[in-house]
Amino acid sequence: MDIPTRIQAIKDADPNWRRDPRTLEIAKLAWGAECHVNNSGVFCPREEEVVAHCGKATATVGLCKVREHVWVFCTWLATCISEYSYAPSVWSAEPYDTEADARRAGIRELLDRTAEKKGHSEAEKVELSVIRAKLREQVAQTTLF
Repeated sequence: MDIPTRIQAIKDADPNWRRDPRTLEIAKLAWGAECHVNNSGVFCPREEEVVAHCGKATATVGLCKVREHVWVFCTWLATCISEYSYAPSVWSAEPYDTEADARRAGIRELLDRTAEKKGHSEAEKVELSVIRAKLREQVAQTTLF
């Protein structure tokens, strides 16, 4: 059984999973966490990397090594008028085999989050367009001939 399936089973078995410290301990065991996990289930510490920047817009990926061959990510996106971020948690993170895989997944998530949306100012649209181009460069696959 994979980690997300185990975590979902833990949640399904206990309607008070967020408030029960024993449930958190079971979730940490499901991950085999060797890193610190705080009382809210957040993996710590994280290394944060600004993966794209333009004007007042910044896209950041945070990475945490849970244990050997298990990495998680989180993202942070700030523009001139908005901000979005979260921390990787035992309750919602997806595991990746390598740091590079987790980083690419974070960049892909940022690409999704920066897709054209109504309501952005013209300045923000320009910054996000540049951010998206920089992010696409980082996840482009090289072709083998």
